[in-house]
Amino acid sequence: MANYAIFDEQYYLSQYPWLKPAIDAGIIKSGREHFEKFGQAAGLTKISRYFDEDTYLAQNQDIAPFVRTANNQNRPFASGLDHFIQFGYEEGRTRVSPDYDEVFYLKRHPEITPFVQNGIFKSGFQHFIQFGKTEGRYGTSFFEPRYLLDNPDVAAVVNAGSLKTGREHYLNFGQFESNRSAVFTGTNGNDNVTGFTAGKNQIVGLQVALATTSPAAGLNKNKYDALKLDEITRLPVLTTNEFDTLIGTPGTDYFVLGDAAPNNRLSFISRVDFYTGSGEARIVNFEKGKDYIQLVESFDRLTISRSGGDLLIQTSGDTIARIQGGANLNLQQISMTNPFNPPVCLTLLG
Repeated sequence: MANYAIFDEQYYLSQYPWLKPAIDAGIIKSGREHFEKFGQAAGLTKISRYFDEDTYLAQNQDIAPFVRTANNQNRPFASGLDHFIQFGYEEGRTRVSPDYDEVFYLKRHPEITPFVQNGIFKSGFQHFIQFGKTEGRYGTSFFEPRYLLDNPDVAAVVNAGSLKTGREHYLNFGQFESNRSAVFTGTNGNDNVTGFTAGKNQIVGLQVALATTSPAAGLNKNKYDALKLDEITRLPVLTTNEFDTLIGTPGTDYFVLGDAAPNNRLSFISRVDFYTGSGEARIVNFEKGKDYIQLVESFDRLTISRSGGDLLIQTSGDTIARIQGGANLNLQQISMTNPFNPPVCLTLLG
């Protein structure tokens, strides 16, 4: 049975603007009506920011032989999207867009997993389409809400439908523009996190949420992120026994070992150290003179040691990070402007 839950009226009309005069004239009632009566059979596929025809066919190769081509018009499906609507959505197929990762989404939101297991949702993607995307949830390690908040010009282009997402903009344009930066995040478990190949990437192994603060707290909600903040009314929560791998890129990378989070209960900024206790971060592909370590710990309380070719960053005797192959590096405090805005101590290994 066909399922049209993925259909996005606003996005469809932004992609096929020639439909609006017909709607205004009353010839058709809506973009949805047009798609169901005509567009689906005609092979129109731009109905959602989170469906990509090429991705669906590439990631679901069993479908391709049944999709019509210019040389074979007798196949059963007008497009990969046609198959997805008729069968793929209910079959729980999730490899449909570069802007959605099923494994990340369920790991980021473990409370959804029981509803998938008991069949209320066939997949995390179904939850994302029906609820998550309007609740401010995001489907990949790219911190979409933060990028759009920091780049209102990009948000306007995305809202107009010229680009699907902020992630698409950063991938194709933003990472090559000196005024852009992006955050890539992990979850409340062990993660491998990396950024794109260029640009300024903040690489965070822990879970991230936007902090919207009350005016009484005296904070600018457009400036601060809450890292490890499960809800805006709760204190930052640190995960113990979390071991993350933060992977550098050819761009400029900020490896985050701590940050400043709004503390709404006490109305001030709390400094949050990551990987205290049994957990630690493993930093891979750190490039001397180009990449940075972001900390909140007082510089004079940090110590370094070397083990098996790696450099260990420690506080109070606790290893919070190891730089793979960094035994020949030294820890040095520097003064610079951090593009990500938190009031933290930045250190350079060089």
